[in-house]
Amino acid sequence: MGQDLHTLTGAYALNALTPGESLRFEDHLADCESCVQEVRGFTETSALLASATAQTPPAELRERVLAEVARTRQLAPAPERLPEPRRRGWPWALGLALAACVAVIIALGTVVLDQGRQVDELRSNEQQIAAVLAAPDAVSTSAEPMEGVSVTVVHSETLGNLVFSAHGLDSLSNEDYQLWLTREDGTVYSAGVLSVDDAGFVLPVLAAPDEETEGVAVTVEPAGGSEQPTSDPVMAMPVTG
Repeated sequence: MGQDLHTLTGAYALNALTPGESLRFEDHLADCESCVQEVRGFTETSALLASATAQTPPAELRERVLAEVARTRQLAPAPERLPEPRRRGWPWALGLALAACVAVIIALGTVVLDQGRQVDELRSNEQQIAAVLAAPDAVSTSAEPMEGVSVTVVHSETLGNLVFSAHGLDSLSNEDYQLWLTREDGTVYSAGVLSVDDAGFVLPVLAAPDEETEGVAVTVEPAGGSEQPTSDPVMAMPVTG
């Protein structure tokens, strides 16, 4: 482990070091308060990553299935003595029932495929977030913009990405917190709407700052976000590195 011990905070928080490397780094932590703070920030962020791949079946799925079943024509009870077949082929009623069943299967298959794509996207996002946290050049910047609110931004210049996380934010009704990347000339561009759980934890957000990005800011926007900020920032901080 010849590299600077200060660069291993992300790898340590993700348990990516060997046992021997972990022991050496823990000896280093005993005398380095800045690394202790960085490890704490990395740990809080990585603890939220597992929720990124959690998928709950949509609440409307059951209703959609029952609705399709209700529209599916059922076969009538078979008579005591079946009539002689008049022609070859499937009975008309059976054909309708089978067609309806195929429609249900196609509808459910579309839902499953959409969910699969969402899971793949979330997993890819999680891997990229983990890569930023474990990058040798990862730099963590933390701040408490208001009482009870903690914000951490981890930036890797070599990967060209940053990860934003926070906790302590109040829940909003019919509004969303929106993350913005700020430039030196005063312009901003959106990095997406924040997902805040009931405990005030923000799901980590992966963003790709351009060369002129100097910081991040959060505003309260109408539900779904805005193209440009419509309110003053509730917090803003520079991005180190």
